Order: sequence, then C-alpha cells, then structure tokens
Amino acid sequence: MSMISYFTHGVTLAYRTYGSGPLPVIALHGFGRTGADFSVLEPALAAACTIHAFDLHFHGSSPSYPERADQPFTPAELAVYFSAFVDGLKADKAIFLGYSLGGRMVLSLLETMPQRVLCAFLVAPDGLINRPWYRGLAASPTGRRLYKRFVERPARIHGIIHGLHATRLMNERMHRFLIGQTDSRAKRMLLRDVWLSYRLIEPDLEQIASQARKFSVPIHLILGTNDRVIKPAFGNNLRKFAPELISHQELPFGHVLLTAELGEAILGHLQP
Repeated sequence: MSMISYFTHGVTLAYRTYGSGPLPVIALHGFGRTGADFSVLEPALAAACTIHAFDLHFHGSSPSYPERADQPFTPAELAVYFSAFVDGLKADKAIFLGYSLGGRMVLSLLETMPQRVLCAFLVAPDGLINRPWYRGLAASPTGRRLYKRFVERPARIHGIIHGLHATRLMNERMHRFLIGQTDSRAKRMLLRDVWLSYRLIEPDLEQIASQARKFSVPIHLILGTNDRVIKPAFGNNLRKFAPELISHQELPFGHVLLTAELGEAILGHLQP
C-alpha cells in the first residue's frame, strides 16, 4: 500500500506515489473516489512512470474547504498549484492523467498551463459537453440554496429522477448512477461541495485544442464503449478541433475504466 504524502501551495492536497519510472505522471481521480484507484495501473506503468495520484479537494485524505462553495476554485489557481508541484519534481513537464471529474481538471490545465504538459490522457473525462443547467444552478444564489436544500431534503429531486427513468427519458445506467451518488447525506454533501467549489472549472474545448497545437501537446482520449455517462461520441466535441493531435481509443467497458487494460493502453502510447 502506497504511503500518503501532502503538498501545500496555497491549499493542501494528499497524494500517493506508484512506480519509479522516469516519466512523472500527475493523476486525478473521479467523483467520490481517491487517488488509490490508480494503483491498478502500477503493474503496467511502474517501470516507465512515477505516478503521483492526488486526492482532489473534499476527497480521501485531502482537507475539505467548505468555504469554497461561496469562493470557488479558479482555473488559474489550479494551474498555479500543479505548476508548483511539477517544479517540486525538478521537471519541466509532466504527463497529466484525468479520469471522469479528474478529466475535467486536466482539460482545464491543458487550457491554462499547456507548456507544462508533456502529454495528456483523458479517461472518460467530464467536461466534453456543456451543461448550462449546472452552470446556471451553481452560479446563482437561488441555485446554491437549492443544492443546500437537496442535502437535507432529497425526496423531491429523487422523485424527478425516478420520474424521468419511469418515462424512459433517462436510461437505467444514468438513473442508477445518479441515485447511487446521492443516496446518503454524506454523498449529497460531497456533491454539493464539489459542484459548487468547482463551478468555475468549465473548459473551453476549442481553446484547449488551440493551446495543444501551439505547444505540441498530444492528447489521448480513452473512452468506454459501453459508457452511458461519458458516451464515446462525446470525444468528437474535442477531437474535431485538432484531430492531428488528439487520438481516440475505446476500451470494452462502461464508465469504470481504471483497469489493468487501461494501464496497457497508456503504456502503448508512451512506447516509441
């Protein structure tokens, strides 16, 4: 089991280290998970990479910052933090690996600090489609009050979710995903804290592609063939802007893509 370390630069985050190879990797996990999820990649990547797998804010062993619901993290703030971490590694650049929510973070970093990115792996990344309802709710005081109310009284929102499922306006996997992520008060608090504190992390896909082209940053999209949360077709929303730099690969899974097969797929991109 990897020991937990901490890095502070403005805020503090916990991280675990896997492997001892020459290529530094910064890995960011999905919602409700921790950096420990990336241990599954160690057998394939240990010789080539040293993976620094962070616990995002509010997750795992990282501190919580409840005040950030009203004073959200900014893209520039994330860029300053991870640039400082790369500096601490005595490296000019690092590989960035983001899964689901972590993929949205990496998309943001590609936009704000592409000069520090050797290449990026976006694994079923959030951020490939716009969600104006989310931005609208999170940006308004009324919306933020609704989030807080949902923590204590979820019945109405759950009723809407069940109704959409019953009328087949929501598929079974999405229904199961949403209910599973909000079926306890602790999970609802995490959802509120993460969505509100990260509400300014809204990547501009066209700008990301432009930055990737300017700094010659290869981007590898890895998606699940059977994923109903981040559908494989969503990858085209980014890839169309720079198809010469952005690869698209599918693995025969759903949304849960942190697998041994993912490690082999990443290694395949890193080998000459």
